[in-house]
Amino acid sequence: MRSRLTQPSHDLLPVMILLTAAYAISVSDQYLLSTVFPYLKAAFQFSDAALGLLGSSYTVVVAIGTVPFGVMADRFTRTKVIAWAGAIWGAAMLWTGLATGYVTLLFARIVLGGASPAVVPTTQSLLGDYYPVHQRAKVFGIYQIGQLIGFFLIPIGAAMAAAWGWRSAFFFFAAPGFIVAMLAWRLGEPARGEQDRRSQSLDLSEQATQDTMSSREAYTEILKVPTFTVSMISSAVGSIFFGGIGVWSVTFLIRYHNLTVPQASVATSLFALGGLVGALSSGYIADYLTYRGHRSARVLVAGVARLLGLPLFYVAFSVGSTPVMLVFFTFGSFAIIAAIPPLNAVTLDVLRPQLRGRGIALHNVLQSLCAAASPAIFGFLSDAIGLRAAFLTLIPMLGVAGGLLLVFTIRTYTTDEAKVLAQVAAGSVPDLSAEPKHPQLTNASATVVNGETPAEPMELTDDQESPLEAIEDLLVLEDISFSYGAIQVLFETNLRIRRGGCHALLGRNGVGKSTLLNVIAGLLEPQDGRAWFNGQEILGVPPEQRARLGITLMSGGRATFPSLSVRENLWLGAYPFASHKGLVDERLAEVLHVFPALRGHLNQSAGTLSGGEQQMMSLGRALIAGPDLLLIDELSMGLAPVVTRELLEAVRRVVDNGTTILMVEQSAAAALQVADDVLFMDKVRIRDLGPPAGLADAGVIARLMIHGADHVGGT
Repeated sequence: MRSRLTQPSHDLLPVMILLTAAYAISVSDQYLLSTVFPYLKAAFQFSDAALGLLGSSYTVVVAIGTVPFGVMADRFTRTKVIAWAGAIWGAAMLWTGLATGYVTLLFARIVLGGASPAVVPTTQSLLGDYYPVHQRAKVFGIYQIGQLIGFFLIPIGAAMAAAWGWRSAFFFFAAPGFIVAMLAWRLGEPARGEQDRRSQSLDLSEQATQDTMSSREAYTEILKVPTFTVSMISSAVGSIFFGGIGVWSVTFLIRYHNLTVPQASVATSLFALGGLVGALSSGYIADYLTYRGHRSARVLVAGVARLLGLPLFYVAFSVGSTPVMLVFFTFGSFAIIAAIPPLNAVTLDVLRPQLRGRGIALHNVLQSLCAAASPAIFGFLSDAIGLRAAFLTLIPMLGVAGGLLLVFTIRTYTTDEAKVLAQVAAGSVPDLSAEPKHPQLTNASATVVNGETPAEPMELTDDQESPLEAIEDLLVLEDISFSYGAIQVLFETNLRIRRGGCHALLGRNGVGKSTLLNVIAGLLEPQDGRAWFNGQEILGVPPEQRARLGITLMSGGRATFPSLSVRENLWLGAYPFASHKGLVDERLAEVLHVFPALRGHLNQSAGTLSGGEQQMMSLGRALIAGPDLLLIDELSMGLAPVVTRELLEAVRRVVDNGTTILMVEQSAAAALQVADDVLFMDKVRIRDLGPPAGLADAGVIARLMIHGADHVGGT
C-alpha cells in the first residue's frame, strides 16, 4: 500500500486547524463552566466545595474514559473516533444548558466527560503520523493553542452569561462540536508510524502492524520506558497546581482584587496570551536545540519551564497590586504551558507507533486524576484557610514537576528514542542475515539510529512498486538564499534533481556550487527558502540526521583524517550503524571491491597515501553509508588524468547500482564523461542543459564559462 502522504507538511494546514479545533472544543467547557460559577452559585445556592466537585466530576469521567479511547486510537480509524466524539460532545453541551438543578447538571457533565477523552489520544497520535519527526515539538506548540482557545473564549462566555443568562453560553458553544464531527468524518487516515519510517528513509509502503497484545502487556511495556514514566509523573504532580488555575483564577480576582465577573474573565485571558507565546516558542526552541545537537533538548526545555513557573506564580498570588499580579500571572502562564509541547513530542519519540494511543491515554489518565482533584483541593483549602493561601500552598508542586524532568529524563531520553527508531526499522526491513550482493553500494540507506540495528537495502520483486517512485524528484530546492555575513552567495536558488543518474553541476568559480552542496548536506543553514528530500522537508534537520535519511557528502579537497588509518577513515562513514559490526564489515568489503587499490593500505596512515588514493578513500567513506543521494565536490581536483579516469569509472558503477549523484566539478571534460544530465549554475539561477552529448563539441560549456548563462542562447 502506498503512503498517502507524499506532499510537504505545508499542505497539511487544514489538518492542523481541524485537529487543533477538536482539541479546543474538548477542553473549552472546563473553562466555560468556571466562568459561570458565580451565576450557578446565585441560582442554585451551591457552596465552593459543591462547585469544586462539579468541576472534578467531569475530569474524573474524562480520566476513566481515556483508557478505552487510548486502545481505540491504536486499533481503529482515529478520524472516525474524533467525528463521533464531536457529535456527542455537542449534544452534551446542549444538555448542560438545559439543566434544572445540581443532579441534572452533574449528569450532563458526566456525559460530556464521556466524549471528551476521545480527542487527545487520537489527535496527538495523528499528528505524529501527519508531520515529520524533527518538527514534532513545533507542531505540538501549534496544537497546544487549542487548549488556550478555551481561555480566549472565556470573555465571550462571560459576556453571554451576563447578557442572556448562563444557559445561553452553553447553547452557543455546542455548535463547534457538530462542525468538527462533520469535517473529521471526511479526513484521511495516515498509516501509523509513517513519519518514523520516513525519517529513516524506510519503506513507506509497509504499515506498522496492528498491535494485538493484551492491555496488561501493552501497559507493562509502556511503563518500562523510563522517560515516559517520569514525564507522566511530572505532569501529574504539576496538575495538582495548574489543574485548578482555570477553575479558580476568576474567583480569586473577584475576591482579592475586587473585579467584576466580566473584568475577571477578561483578566484571566492573559493566561491564554502568556500560554500562547509559551507554547509556540518552546516548540521552536526545543526543535532548534535538537538540531544543534542537544538530543535531550525537548525534556530540558520542559523541565526548565516548569521550574521557572514556581517563582513567577508565587509572586502573582502574593501581591496586592492588580497590575503586578497580572504581569507575573502572564509570565507564569508562559512557563507552565511552555512545558507541554516538548513533552507531547517526547511521548511520541519514546513509544513505538502501535502503543502511542494507549501511552497518551495513560499519561492523560494520571494527569486528569490529579487535575480532577485539584479544583476540589483548592475548594476545601479555600473554605479552611482562604483562596490565596490555597494557591500559595500548591504552587511548589511546579518545582517538584520540573525537578523530576531535569534529574531523571535527561539521561534516559536518547536511549529510549533510539530503541523506538530501531524497532521501527526492524519492523520495516528484511532479515539482516541475508547474503549481500556485490557491490551493494545502492540507493537504499542502511539506516541505523544511535547505534541500533540497521536496515539493509530493500529487494523489490517485479510486481512491487517502490514507494519512492511516487515522488519523481529526489531533491527539490525552492528559493534558497545563503550569505556568509554580508556577502550573499546563493540568490533564491531553485533546483530539482530527479531520482537516478549522475547530475553534473558546472559553473564559474565563486558562484556558490560548493556552498549549495553544503546547504543540501546540512552543514550550512540557509537564511531563506525550502528543501525537500524524498518528499520530506529537510531544512532544520541536522547533518547527522540527513546522513541517516540518505544524504552523504564527499567534501572537496583532501577530506581525510591524516593521523588515522585508512580503515579508521572508512569506518567513520559507517557511524549511523557502527554497533552492527557485521554490516560494517560487509560494507567495507563492498568499498574495497570498488577500490581494490585500498586493500593493501588499510592499516596505513591516511596522510601517507597519494592524492588519488586519498580521493578513493574519501569517496569510499561516503559510499559506505549507502546513500540515496551522494554529493561529490571536486572529485578530480589536483589529480592526474589516469587517476581521474579510474575515479570516474567508479562513480559510473555506483550510479549503475542505483545511487543518485550530484557532482560539482570544475573540469567540464571530466564531468561530461560520467554525467547523465548537465546543470550550469550562475549567480542567480541554475540552468538545465540536458544530456552531455554534443555540449562540448558545440562549445556551449565554453561560452557559458566565459560569458555566463544570461549571454548564451540555447537550452
